[in-house]
Amino acid sequence: MADIIKAALDELSKHEVTGVEELVIVIGDLTNLGEDQMAFAYEVMTRDTILHGSRLVIEHEAIRLRCRECGFEGPADMIKNEGYGHSMPVLSCPECKGPAEVIRGMACCLRSMKVREG
Repeated sequence: MADIIKAALDELSKHEVTGVEELVIVIGDLTNLGEDQMAFAYEVMTRDTILHGSRLVIEHEAIRLRCRECGFEGPADMIKNEGYGHSMPVLSCPECKGPAEVIRGMACCLRSMKVREG
């Protein structure tokens, strides 16, 4: 979260902005970053900055695979773990079970900001 806030503040410093209403970030499902923890960190770390009081919007990036063997491109199969309340992705091809490359789902970045200009 510190890097995202720094990137936002760096970009805001280049413009005549009087306030920030909303900050949109993208978090990939493979990052295992908790939404509640990110929101708490954002609230604490934006105090005494132009971001203070702005709304944090978190968008999720689904896992997407590309198979090196058969050319499949699409979502990963998931193993449901009812005892822990979450699922785990299978990072092999759902079609041929060959090795797959993760092409989406690892992001942690700033997407956009809604600002008030002076």
